[in-house]
Amino acid sequence: MFGVSDGGAHTKLLTAGRYPTETRCKGVREHGRLNLEEAHWRLSALPAMVAGCEDRGVIRRGAPADLIVYDYDRLNILPPEIVHDLPGGEWRRIQRAAGYRDILVNGQITIENDVETHPHSGQLLRRGGRRARAL
Repeated sequence: MFGVSDGGAHTKLLTAGRYPTETRCKGVREHGRLNLEEAHWRLSALPAMVAGCEDRGVIRRGAPADLIVYDYDRLNILPPEIVHDLPGGEWRRIQRAAGYRDILVNGQITIENDVETHPHSGQLLRRGGRRARAL
């Protein structure tokens, strides 16, 4: 199963959130270590199953789904950049990607033509796909 996180402890050193794009660009397209179908399964359905969210990570009638529409040939990881969006004006490194036409989360477009649209439609899920209670 793919995944990487340091819980945000090293935001000035790492840009670890690029692994889904990197998997498709390098693991599939460049090196041929996976086929595209297996990469999608490892990036969506497998983590959902491991977390006990059996109805997530798949496209199936009646199942909740976040969808990504991309141009496989245009997928690319852009150079790192510094943004000042942390509390107190602190900075962190990020790496954006290109080639994403649309990303839909809970039916709302969150990325359109590689640009963030800024709705925050995601929800924290607990094991089994239950929504977490507000803190």
